Parts: sequence; C-alpha cells; structure tokens
Amino acid sequence: MVKILFGTLENVKYICQIEQHTLHLNFTTMNKIQQDLPLLPRTFKKVAFGILFLTVSLIVLSKLDLLTFEKEIVKAITKTGLLISLLLFVLTRNKIEDELTLRIRLKAFTSAFIYGVLIVIIKPFINFLFGDSFLSDIDVYELLLSMFFFYFFTIFLMKKNR
Repeated sequence: MVKILFGTLENVKYICQIEQHTLHLNFTTMNKIQQDLPLLPRTFKKVAFGILFLTVSLIVLSKLDLLTFEKEIVKAITKTGLLISLLLFVLTRNKIEDELTLRIRLKAFTSAFIYGVLIVIIKPFINFLFGDSFLSDIDVYELLLSMFFFYFFTIFLMKKNR
C-alpha cells in the first residue's frame, strides 16, 4: 500500500468524498438562501435610474414653470416615483451576489425595519418634549424614505467594513 500524508489511499478517497459532500451542502445552502430572498435581475437598476431621472426631471420642469400641473399632482407623482425607484434599487441583485452580500443585505433589511419601528415609537415623545402634539401623525412617505436611506447607509457601512 502506498503511504500518503493522511494514511492509506482509501483514507484519502474517504476524505475527498467528505469534502465533496460538504461543498455540495454549502452550495445547496447558498442556493436555498438565494431562493429565500428572490431578487430582481440587474437590468432593473436601469429601470430604477430611468424612473428616478423622470421624477427629478418632473420636479425641475415644474419648478421652472415649463409644465403646468397642480402642485398636489406633481407632489404625489414625485413621491411615488422616488419610492418606486428606491424600492427597485433595494430589490435588484448586485453584480456579485454571494452568501456574504446576501447576509449583509438581510442585516440591512432588519436594521432598517427596526429603525422604522423605533422612529414610530419615539417620534411622538420627541414631539411632545418640544411642544408639539403628542398625537402628531408620522407621514408614511417620510418614514419610508428615512428607512430606505438608513438601509443604503447600513449597506454602505457593512460593505466597507467587510
């Protein structure tokens, strides 16, 4: 029998089979995680940039009085366009999407959700302390926008500190 560093040749074959099985389990685990978090294809980033560009151009054209729409209509369209474009940015997969980036994405989702809940809980107390009504309602647009920006900030910090 041929002696190898790990013992006999049969032991080496056994170790290789165990490693192959482990790699297969890791690969199926990563595929399961990617299936649990379905993301949009990368081409949707172009759609998000297009919607964002249209939204910003609508704001600029209405401020320059080149478009004559009611302010409430422009305000509603810009809020909706901005939220849709940010949502598409969040749900679109990156160029390199591995287990680490998925884990970072899930941590950022979680922290943004917790941030939103804390804002809803704490903001009435802050308003009460500074003289506003305790029952002042939080604007949904303001809450969602702050959650999106918190998500992007968290993603940026986590990817920077890998």
